[in-house]
Amino acid sequence: MKQKVGTVIEADVLRRAKRRAVDEGRPLSELIQDALDRYLAAGMPSAERREAAYRSFCEQPIRISSEDFREILEADVWD
Repeated sequence: MKQKVGTVIEADVLRRAKRRAVDEGRPLSELIQDALDRYLAAGMPSAERREAAYRSFCEQPIRISSEDFREILEADVWD
């Protein structure tokens, strides 16, 4: 059963989503449904993995160059 929802999305994200839906020839709602399905299917890391990630990234200094750090921040996570 489908249910209508209302939410607030950044204008640029919505514009890109609409463009992708048009390019793929399908409704925006279907594109959003598929994106949510993929996100939710990925699951959440276990508590142990989250704790290990916290220790790895937050309890010690980052040892990468500022250029590498900038590249990481600008990386497209969907590639």
